[in-house]
Amino acid sequence: MADVRGGLEPENSIATQPEKDALKKVKLNSFTVVPTTVAPYGTVTATWDVTIPNTEFDIVLTLHGQPVDATGTKAFKLATQRDSFALAAVINDPPLPFASRILKSVPVLVNSTDCQDEDLPASVVTVPLKDAMDAAFSGGGNFTLKPGGSTVTAGSDGLVDIHIPITIEVPDWFDADMDIHIQLTITGADGHVFVAAPVVDPQVHWSLLSNLASFGCTDAIGLGMTKISYAFLERIVDNEIRPAVTQKIEDQVNSFLTTLQNNDPQKRTFFMSTLIFSAQRGLLITGCPKPA
Repeated sequence: MADVRGGLEPENSIATQPEKDALKKVKLNSFTVVPTTVAPYGTVTATWDVTIPNTEFDIVLTLHGQPVDATGTKAFKLATQRDSFALAAVINDPPLPFASRILKSVPVLVNSTDCQDEDLPASVVTVPLKDAMDAAFSGGGNFTLKPGGSTVTAGSDGLVDIHIPITIEVPDWFDADMDIHIQLTITGADGHVFVAAPVVDPQVHWSLLSNLASFGCTDAIGLGMTKISYAFLERIVDNEIRPAVTQKIEDQVNSFLTTLQNNDPQKRTFFMSTLIFSAQRGLLITGCPKPA
């Protein structure tokens, strides 16, 4: 049975006595939150009715920390953790301290007993990514991938660190050594995979030919070429690399969810509730039955 509290004293002991007296006059007529147990990312509905008296203070009603009308209904989507829904009467009357009184609090449990995990090594992401980087920058032409090729390393908190060392040669103009540094972050929740690229950084060491350098504009030309390289790489990352990584991970997720559904005696539909990537855990996918 849910633990329900009502009519509690003000949360903060520094409230003045007039504030406490005003808050005690607030009347709770009804407050429910249903259901009190949900699957991950399930929805609960709160319904309340409160009578707020006229006092010398401006009393505001809050639900789950957000201002609400005295009467209403509101739906909330939970994630994967237990939560508590508190209906409170509050006074914010500067310079007096903030005062509040919890009228009622209803905890909601998240039932994850039917959820299952799939642990995959980090290499399911890093190896295909390295192969793709090596293939993309081994096409010949004016640039050459240095021996050993790219390095793709899994870090913590969803981080993937990528270094691509190449040599650029343009006859009769310049040559350069470039270390392309890209960082991706991989996360997932509520059926969605998120791949961001917070770092796209081409470190370029230009070696311009003497006939250009003699004009005294080597630094300006080098800076301009670096900016062009950055814009070019940013488009590649946004239009090719991020979508490809996202699709690869989504394929892994969909394969796992299909297996869960096929093996489920009730033939329920499953969704990915969370996705965690790190060097320590690899790719951890959690699948749960969809809330009814």
